[in-house]
Amino acid sequence: MKRAGLLLPLLILLAAARFAALSIEPYGDQVFDLATGVTTLPQGGVIRDNANDLSIDAEYVEYKEDVYVLARKAKSEAGKVRFAAEQLRYELPEDRVQLEGGVVLDTPQVKALEARSAWIFLGDGVAVLEGGVRAMSPELEAQAMVSDYRTGEALLLAPYRYRDAALGVTLSGKNPEKPLYLKFDAETGEVRASSKLDPEVRRRLWAFLARTEPKEAP
Repeated sequence: MKRAGLLLPLLILLAAARFAALSIEPYGDQVFDLATGVTTLPQGGVIRDNANDLSIDAEYVEYKEDVYVLARKAKSEAGKVRFAAEQLRYELPEDRVQLEGGVVLDTPQVKALEARSAWIFLGDGVAVLEGGVRAMSPELEAQAMVSDYRTGEALLLAPYRYRDAALGVTLSGKNPEKPLYLKFDAETGEVRASSKLDPEVRRRLWAFLARTEPKEAP
């Protein structure tokens, strides 16, 4: 029995070692399931992925080697981007993060973006927010938003409403095929809004909408 008691902690340590891409700091117990290969942190913990400059702090965590990290009541950041949600799923092979429920996102361009769900494509530096998207600075509302937070470009998908503080006007649209293009100036913070955009920029950002299909849980 003593040998068996020593074996389980050893297996947990080996599982963590195999999950070498991530740094795991549990707040309490770690439970490793031999049948599924899933490790659970019932009291939560902090997960760090230095390759993507990503950290996840959550009240509950489970992860599977090289496959996924699932976190609940999670707060996270990746570089200059911060986000929180009721549930977060980090899919390692796809290099993307799925957020569900009470999503709040801060990018260098927009603070306190809210939505029902979102995807963060870490390698591309792009966030896709869907359902009740809104923010106060700048003031905007949209059905969905695609934000390239590295280049400072974004699309608001209709129905949308955007308040141009500099011009003192409100722009709105209802055609889902005609998004509003926003370009943020990194130095001045000024925003240029236009219903006309370069076809290449449209294709590049629009393509991320097709990449938000969830992967089946293993």
